[in-house]
Amino acid sequence: MVSVVILAAGKGKRMRSKIPKMLHPLLGKPLLAYGIEAAVLLNPEEVTVVASPMVSEVVSGWTFGRPFSVAIQDPPLGTADAIRHGLPELSSSAGNVLIVPGDVPLIRADTLKTLVEQFEASHSVLTILGAEVADPFGYGRIVTASSGEVLRIVEESDATEEEKAIGFINSGIMIIDKETLAKTIQTVEADNAQKEFYLTDLAAIFRSKGLKVTAVRCEDPDEILGVNDRRQLGEVQRKLLQRIVAEWQVRGVTFVAPEDVYLEAGVKIGQDTVLEPGVFLRGQTEIGEDCRVGVGTVIEDSIIGDGVFIKPYSVIERSSIHDKATIGPFAHLRPESEIGNGAKVGNFVEVKKSKLAPGVKASHLTYLGDSTIGEGSNIGAGTITCNYDGIKKHPTTIGKDVFVGSNTALVAPVTVGDGAVIAAGSVITKKVPPNSLGVSRARQQNIYRWKKTKRDT
Repeated sequence: MVSVVILAAGKGKRMRSKIPKMLHPLLGKPLLAYGIEAAVLLNPEEVTVVASPMVSEVVSGWTFGRPFSVAIQDPPLGTADAIRHGLPELSSSAGNVLIVPGDVPLIRADTLKTLVEQFEASHSVLTILGAEVADPFGYGRIVTASSGEVLRIVEESDATEEEKAIGFINSGIMIIDKETLAKTIQTVEADNAQKEFYLTDLAAIFRSKGLKVTAVRCEDPDEILGVNDRRQLGEVQRKLLQRIVAEWQVRGVTFVAPEDVYLEAGVKIGQDTVLEPGVFLRGQTEIGEDCRVGVGTVIEDSIIGDGVFIKPYSVIERSSIHDKATIGPFAHLRPESEIGNGAKVGNFVEVKKSKLAPGVKASHLTYLGDSTIGEGSNIGAGTITCNYDGIKKHPTTIGKDVFVGSNTALVAPVTVGDGAVIAAGSVITKKVPPNSLGVSRARQQNIYRWKKTKRDT
């Protein structure tokens, strides 16, 4: 039986931010969320997050498909002190405690599972996850005996020159027998350069009592990369993006420039879809099969059907686009827009909170807001739905097979019936009946010799 404690109370001063380190966004989720998600996949008996007061306010509202508790550590006096605060949250029946820092977002659930299995097989009191790296600077070093058992863990600031040369680093991830942990945690002292209570001191304490301490080497050192500053956050994001892109490539998605896209963790993409350079996919966006997303396109929390062509530099927010529609270039779909099958929203067209039925065409230079447009209608260039009267928004309803001429202003609330035609340059303020021609513009008047007359006066 395994319980999990996530350590998330550190101040993260090196981030140089008003936002707590654990809440910094990483591909659409807080940094802390990744470690919790990996731990939850182990199906542990219980999960406790030890957090600062600011982080605890946010974490308390999270859900990962199961309940978890939050303990507050204030002030943060080190990892051993964090465990002192977290232990009371665990049930008395807890057997082993898996401890995971909240700032290792690349850790995989399979790696944690291997650590748990090897701990149980080794009959150790403590097993630590480490990795062999070429540049160990900044990490605690795991000092081992010739037998491979752990003698102690030394932090960078307390290490001798000989110890600093060791390439076997501590990830901060470890598993320990709960009963032994509870009996020993109070004996940890702040006898170090930082004057903090280090959880890693347990290795030497257990060894002094003749207890067995072991280490497991992580096959991929990237998994245990921690985040202490913005540079490291950027490096972790780069590696996480590479992992996500590789997973989608295996599933049949083509990336024209794999190193030049941004995908958040919640995005889903269908087979045979092509993503061009500079594409940003955010939130819970879902893209269907056989789509093409053009250069520089940004899509957020939107649903895209199959066979959709999104041309370059389009922006789509909280909207839905049905099969075989064409969007852009330079189109902007604002929230709550729905584009029907085979519809076309062309260059420099803005759609806001509107529903375009199948086959609707709005090819260029148009604003459609708070509108419903029927199947097969054509919206001419320069058309504007004047939906705002300075106090509130009003709807525009356009029926099926309507032709709206260029440079038309539809002053809402207004309705245009099925099959109607609106003459170019009209300002429509009243209902246009079905199959009618709506015209509203002044008669043309030509004033001869006007330019010369004006110059002479």
